Amino acid sequence: MSRTLENIEGYLFPEYSKRKLHCLSKTYEELARMYRDIPQEQTVIQHRSDVLYRNQIIESKMIFARHLEEISGAVEEVADTVMHVSVPVEHKRKALIQYLKKQGIIVKEMVFLEGSGAGRRLSLVARQGLRRELDVDEFAGLISVFLDKRLVPCMESAAVLTKSYDTFLFEDEPRFTLMSAMSRAVKEDEKVSGDNYSVEEIAEGNVILMIADGMGSGEQACKDSCCVIEFMEKFLEAGFQKEKALTMINAAIAAQTQCCNLTTLDVCEVNLHRGEAEFMKAGAAASFRKRGTQVDEILSETLPLGSLTQITPMTQTIGLMDSDMLILLSDGVADCFETDNGYNRLKEIIAGCHTTNPKEMSDYLLRYAINCQAGRIRDDMTILTAGVWENNM
Repeated sequence: MSRTLENIEGYLFPEYSKRKLHCLSKTYEELARMYRDIPQEQTVIQHRSDVLYRNQIIESKMIFARHLEEISGAVEEVADTVMHVSVPVEHKRKALIQYLKKQGIIVKEMVFLEGSGAGRRLSLVARQGLRRELDVDEFAGLISVFLDKRLVPCMESAAVLTKSYDTFLFEDEPRFTLMSAMSRAVKEDEKVSGDNYSVEEIAEGNVILMIADGMGSGEQACKDSCCVIEFMEKFLEAGFQKEKALTMINAAIAAQTQCCNLTTLDVCEVNLHRGEAEFMKAGAAASFRKRGTQVDEILSETLPLGSLTQITPMTQTIGLMDSDMLILLSDGVADCFETDNGYNRLKEIIAGCHTTNPKEMSDYLLRYAINCQAGRIRDDMTILTAGVWENNM
C-alpha cells in the first residue's frame, strides 16, 4: 500500500515544486519592489505636457507593481496548497474493489484526498474490464449505490472509463442545486447590448454569477463589458480570488485614458456546500434574495471599474435556504424602478411574483421594466436569476 501512496502523491505537489513556486512568488515580489523604487529624474520640467507625461509614467509603474504583487500572492497561495492522502479502511477498500470488478471495472489504486478547501474526495485509478465504455456519471452512480451516499464527479476527473487506466475523482453531492436563467433587452436603436453576463462553476459546488455593464451603449460598451467578464473568468479559472481579480482588472482599466472604458461589475459567488452567497460590487445596481414573499436587498455604494487606480473590494455574504432565488440586475433595469424610497417598489414587485422558476421570474421582471417605460427601452437591460434547491441527501 505504501507504493500506492507514492504513486498518488506523484501527481500532487512534491516539495521540489513547492520550492520553485515560492521562489517564483518571491521573484514577482522583488520585481514589484524594484518598480516602486525606481528613482525619478530630478530635472526641471517646464512644459505642462511633459509634466503630465511624467506623471502618467509614474502611475503606470505603480499599477504594474501592484499587478506583480497580486500575481506574487496568487502563486504563494498555490504553493501553500496542502493535500492530505489517506487510505480507506482495508476491508471496505477490498469490498469496493471487488464490487466494481463484478461491474466490469478494474481498480488499481484508491485513496482519499483532503485539503485545498475542496472537502474530502475519493480518488480511483481505474479502467474498464469486460464491459462497454462507461462515462463518469455512471461510474459515480455505481459507487454511490455501494457506499449508500450520493457522490458526484469532480471537475478534474477523467470523463470516460476506457481500456487504459485513468484517474477519477468523486466528492459528496453539494447540499444545494442551482438553476439559472437570463433575460435581456437591447437599447432601442442599437444592434448589440452593452451588458454582458456569465454563469460559471469555478470549483466543485462553487458557482459565479456576473453582470458587467459597459458605460454608454452599443459596440464599444459591449466590448468593454465583454473584456471585463472574460478576464474575470480567466483569473478565476487560474486560481485567483475574485477580490484580487477585481483589483487587477480595475487597475488595467484605470490606466487607460478613455472614460468610456468605465464598467460596472456585479459578482455573486454561490457556495452550494455551505448554502451561502457572497456578493462583490463595483458600481453595480442592487441585487436581491427572494425567500417566499420576503425580499432582501444587497446594495453596496461603490464606483465603477476604472474610476480610481486602486480600490478595496467589499463583500457581503448572505445565507441560502431551500427555494431561495437570487436576482442580479443591470442599471438599465434598476433605473426603471428606483424612486425616492430606493428599491421598495421593485421589492414589492419581486415579492408579488410567486413563481419559483428562474426564467419565469427574469422574463416577468423584464416585461414589467419595459412597461414602466411605456414600452420604451432607453438603456440595455439584463436580468440574471438563480434558484437554489436543497438536495435530498
